[in-house]
Amino acid sequence: MLITNPYAATNVIHSGLIKRLSYRYELYIMSDIICNKEITVINDHFHMHVDLLPLTFPTENIVIKLLRQIQKAIYFDYFKIETQKIRDLQRPWLKARFITTILYILSSLGLSKVTLQMIRKGIISLTKRIFSNNIHITFDGIISTSPLDIRENTIVNSLPGIRSLAIIISWDNLTSKGVINANHHSVLVWNQQMAQEYKQFYQIYNDTADVFINGSPRFDIYQEPLFGKYMPENFRRTLNIPAASKVILFTTSAHKHFPNQCDILRHLTDYAALHPSIIILLRFHPADDPLLYSLFSDLSCIRIWKPEKRFKYIPDLDSLLVLASMLRLCDVCIQVASTIRLEAAITNTPCISVAYDGNLNLPFSHSVKRFYSFSHQTAFNAYQQDYRVHSKWELFQTLDSLLDTPQRLRKIRNPQKCISQANQTTIQYIQKWLN
Repeated sequence: MLITNPYAATNVIHSGLIKRLSYRYELYIMSDIICNKEITVINDHFHMHVDLLPLTFPTENIVIKLLRQIQKAIYFDYFKIETQKIRDLQRPWLKARFITTILYILSSLGLSKVTLQMIRKGIISLTKRIFSNNIHITFDGIISTSPLDIRENTIVNSLPGIRSLAIIISWDNLTSKGVINANHHSVLVWNQQMAQEYKQFYQIYNDTADVFINGSPRFDIYQEPLFGKYMPENFRRTLNIPAASKVILFTTSAHKHFPNQCDILRHLTDYAALHPSIIILLRFHPADDPLLYSLFSDLSCIRIWKPEKRFKYIPDLDSLLVLASMLRLCDVCIQVASTIRLEAAITNTPCISVAYDGNLNLPFSHSVKRFYSFSHQTAFNAYQQDYRVHSKWELFQTLDSLLDTPQRLRKIRNPQKCISQANQTTIQYIQKWLN
């Protein structure tokens, strides 16, 4: 199993999937974010045994890097992917005009498709012999948990005699990360929409992979009972939140995506000042900077969750349980265009999606509003599981409405968004993949 991404780690490790696999198979991890000390902690935590392969991932050379940049530009243009169109709005005018012109010429001459085919074939060929295979174990299969990472592609391509399986780890991967430059025997995706995307995008490469819909293993935890310190009432005591208080959970976004999040927190504290029984629970995105919120730490209406940081690159092993407890504890969840929208829907938690830029009025190309028009977001928008707010006034009005509701009446409307028992389904497909 190849693990090069913290989000992938939560999907296969924190979810408990790796534990179930370790009971069935002799499992080895190759990772650049997990070391020997950490694998010992992981084994102890899950009462299992997996080994760490002491090998180094190959670095991407300049030729492959350049080819992939060209590949991405043509790929997004050829399939008219909305996410990239929005990102292009931020490019300097001259650079954007140059790239657009080249892409237009390729498209006009009918060369886009054949160019994509040639580049992918070239990348696969160039990566086949980069990895120094000092492995003295005969593997029955390779699982790539971040199949859009060129390093994982390189490992798969360098070991062509071994069956490979790709797990698409997030709902945006196929429309935002570029191309999978490896030919896998099987591919696991979250839902029907992603399965259709994969077949549409990779049919030009004559891809023959079996595509299975397995859900997301990390979401299983949100559908299971919580015990011990993770029970909402116990978690409430841990955070010193009075039983009579209503809780607003604010889950921040990456700072580079939404640098004005402090404005939203100020708006929430203004709301709490009008409603003394309100407690705001603040949960940081891993790529957000907690120091930005230091001015709020002494406010009585704020509770800041500071998880234990035992690992350098991956979240603490109970991070999914903590988030599940927070979502069940809170009365309303506030988020910014993230998978929290799905997780809130799964736990039947009323969810507000921030679609305004705090105290600023930014153009669409730089506004947080643009994220809700990304390809992977638009499909979820249609299910109307959340409440989009475009101003401080709308935020207050929506909070009034949701917090006055005596019980949670909304239920997840589309089960294909999140298959229950995804761990079990994933294992069944892995068994099928390995025959």
